[in-house]
This record gives sequence, structure tokens and C-alpha cells, in this order.
Amino acid sequence: MEFNLADLSRRLENMIRLGTIAEVKHSRTPQVRVQLGDITTNWLPVTTPHAGNKKTWCPPSVGEQCIVFSPSGDIGAGIVLPGVNSKHYPAPDDDKNNTRTVYPDGAVIEYNHETHALVVTLPAGATAVVTAPTSVIVKSDAITLDAPKTTCTGNLLVEKTLTYMGGMQGYGIAADAGSSAAVIHGSVHASEDITAGNISLQNHVHREQGDGQIVSKPQ
Repeated sequence: MEFNLADLSRRLENMIRLGTIAEVKHSRTPQVRVQLGDITTNWLPVTTPHAGNKKTWCPPSVGEQCIVFSPSGDIGAGIVLPGVNSKHYPAPDDDKNNTRTVYPDGAVIEYNHETHALVVTLPAGATAVVTAPTSVIVKSDAITLDAPKTTCTGNLLVEKTLTYMGGMQGYGIAADAGSSAAVIHGSVHASEDITAGNISLQNHVHREQGDGQIVSKPQ
């Protein structure tokens, strides 16, 4: 009876244990070893938000506090639930309106549902790629691209007015334009001069075919 009671007490104590992840095995079926007081468990499976047709991969890190659930009190058959904040790894925010993820390299993704603001901050040297075989649609009242250089590798269609403030330059042959670099359907207005080669539209002159005299500039 004493043996049974002692064993039952041990099993009840081991059914739910708070511990710290000591090692992580990164694989398609990730496992961890957990420090529980003076003992370290064998390799145990670790939970993830989704593991069916919808899958997620976000492995825990060493030092992360976790809970070990052990059916029948058998730690060897335990399942690890990571994600318990501790003094060593406190929450990255305390704003009730914010959802925030911080990565080890300093990248941050956060959304504030009160201000409706989505902010993605990447560290120096980081890249971001969106691949969509058909199309990418961004709907907004205004979009700002704040970058020293923006490259478009394909044709660019602007359905409304194109306004620029830093000048315009280019080269090459326009599509379906013969040998022309640019084709404009409609009139062109310039508030100042237009130059073709060294010839000014406003200031060029002609010679008369008769006596070869220089005529006046265009009026």
C-alpha cells in the first residue's frame, strides 16, 4: 500500500511539470530535452500551433520556459508545450492592443489593432520576397516606397498620371516602337526648352536657301 501511494504521488506530481528547454533537435518531427529541477528528460515531442494539412514551423529555443504534460505521470511519454514567459525571456511587449513577434536577428513584425498599424522592421542586410504566379494586389489610399533604388524588372503600366520630382532619364528601345526609345500618343507640353542632340527647340535657327542668311529664332 505504501509503495502504491508513493508511486501514485510521484505520478500525480509528474503529470504537469514546469521546466526549461535544455536542448532542441531540429527536424521534421522536432524534439526537445527539458530541465526539470535536477533531472533532464530524454527527447520529447514538442507542440506546434498546427500540424495537419495546415502546418507551422517555429521551433522553441534553449532557455525557453515550458510545460511538460505526462500522461499517467510518465515523463518518458511526455509532450512539451513551450512558450511560457520568464524573467530571462520576458514578453516583447505589454501593450494590450499589440501583437508583436521579435526574432533573434532583431527583425520585428507587429500589428496594433487600435491604431490599425502594421509595422515590419528588418535588420541590415535582410531581404523580403513575395512570389505570386498570377498577381499581387495592394489596395491603399497611398503607398510610399522609401528606398534609395527601386527596380522593376518587367513592363510597368501606370493607369493614371505619372508625376516625378527628381527628373527622368532612360535608354533602350520601347516595346512596339520600332527604333524609338519613347513613343507618346498625344501632344507634349514643356514649360521650358526641349533639346534634340545639340539643337534647341526654342533657340534653333535656319539658313535661307537663297542667300544663306540666318533667319530669326522660332516665334
